[in-house]
Amino acid sequence: MESHCVRVGTVIIDIKKVIPIVLVMGFFLGRLEAAKPVENPKLSSKFYAKLSVSVVKILAPAGEKLYAGSGVVVGLDEVLTNCHVVRRSKRITVMKGALRFPVESQKIDIFKDLCLLKAPTLRLPPVELRDPKDLTVGNHAYFYGYPGGADAFFTEGRVSALHPYQDSVVIKTTAGFSSGGSGGGLFDSFGRLVGITTFFSASHSGGYYALPSDWLHDLRKREGKKIAPINGLALWEKSVSEQPEFLQFSRYIESGNLKSALETSKGWINSEPNNFDSWLSYGKTLYNLGQTKEAKKALEKALSYSPFDANILFAMVNVLNKFGDDVALQRYREVLKKVDPQGVAEGNCIMAC
Repeated sequence: MESHCVRVGTVIIDIKKVIPIVLVMGFFLGRLEAAKPVENPKLSSKFYAKLSVSVVKILAPAGEKLYAGSGVVVGLDEVLTNCHVVRRSKRITVMKGALRFPVESQKIDIFKDLCLLKAPTLRLPPVELRDPKDLTVGNHAYFYGYPGGADAFFTEGRVSALHPYQDSVVIKTTAGFSSGGSGGGLFDSFGRLVGITTFFSASHSGGYYALPSDWLHDLRKREGKKIAPINGLALWEKSVSEQPEFLQFSRYIESGNLKSALETSKGWINSEPNNFDSWLSYGKTLYNLGQTKEAKKALEKALSYSPFDANILFAMVNVLNKFGDDVALQRYREVLKKVDPQGVAEGNCIMAC
């Protein structure tokens, strides 16, 4: 069994229990060397060229309509895209400039909305992958794709939230995209693929979501299928009650339905008690309902699982503002400033910042 305890002098301390106390006492500031350093990217022409050659356009005709989207070259004759881009078609084509590459087969995960296309004549360079679980809120993020199905488009933004799900994290970003951008790539500052841009908030409130690049590994293990229409709905298309909890919660908060948000977050912490995201959602709901004492306890629990998450720290600052605990409030503000100097958690980066 993994131990979460350390010895300090002759006293055994449980790390998970002591983290919130350490924060309040101010010692947490000395732990900041464990946090990932703030990025300071210097993008070059090589960076843009790297993205340009490996992001492609997808054409998927169905009946009298032509559906267009984006895709990312991830291996020899392999292109990763969203299933909802190609699911109506019996014939799929990958395009790069004037070049056309017919797709022979596809590996499908409709729930995760990822399809891996096999185009035998494709010889474009594949992207490098980065483990999305290594990201933190505030990291730079870059979208490259073909929104509108026309010219390639590039936007710069930040990682604004990370939602643990299915052994990885779904990425929320401020790097915006529109229809046609589905299947495009979300990249880090070194041009490594971290996600496939897939959907955005129904309210268009600035929430753009990318599915994690490491889901590709399980997709590759599936059997290739002939090109044909795909049945089923993606995780974000299902009825609200069947969607992942982080999406349910987001929809209820956006619509101002605090009662459903509270019920969802309560059920979430019962089913996933070790998930910082469930405790963060519960704490934010309690705060909005004016239950600041209970909100503080929930956020301390969230911090015990993810002590450097900027969204949790920002929520705690809001709670402590109600308590009038100036010492603890100042400590949290200092930590938040170090891990999120641009104020992404505060909503200061609508796109790039």
